[in-house]
Amino acid sequence: MKALIAIGFIFCCLAGCSSNAQVTNDKEMGKNIRQSFEKKGVRSVDVSKLSDFKWEKGYLFTNKSKKADVEKLVNSPISEEVMKQISAANQMLVFVHEGEVVRYVELPQDFIAHDKNQLEFSFYHSELKFNKKREGKLIKAGDKTLSSEDALAVESIMKQIQWKKADYTVALDPDVQLIYEGVVYNVRFTSESAELTSKRRGVYGKVTGETAQQLYDILM
Repeated sequence: MKALIAIGFIFCCLAGCSSNAQVTNDKEMGKNIRQSFEKKGVRSVDVSKLSDFKWEKGYLFTNKSKKADVEKLVNSPISEEVMKQISAANQMLVFVHEGEVVRYVELPQDFIAHDKNQLEFSFYHSELKFNKKREGKLIKAGDKTLSSEDALAVESIMKQIQWKKADYTVALDPDVQLIYEGVVYNVRFTSESAELTSKRRGVYGKVTGETAQQLYDILM
């Protein structure tokens, strides 16, 4: 969150906006971008088609953005403290309307392809290429090791789950066991959902709808 505040501060310096301006984290847009990435054969996303708000300019910053490059892009001096906060982020899209930051979107590391460690785009030139070479973590479903693309999709789903602490002495009877980050998760599918439990972590989580179907298609 500190990194996001820092981004807002940077653009306030650029645009002269009020320190009280409210900048919204568009989680739904971030989810839609990630879901586009997970589709086989899709190499880019037009963010103008996924946005339901007005904007003219957009910027991508990464945790590898250099101070001189950021200052050149925003045409404003940046403090070392702010740069440290930027470095703590992964990838972030920032959208500007009439000189003020209106939305930002958090994305995983190395998600959007870029020649440099930051990127400028506009509403009318808003197609961003995915970094399909980004490697997913080693994930197994039963005895099967998932492909890099499937592993990235599962990683994205696991990060979306709202985990609940639970003292499960006996996990759900699984349809398949998922090994993620060295932890075994028992996964059980129903007609409407996918339920996951981990005896080691003592947690329970669930996904529904298209996300559950996507997980089923990958794991089964």
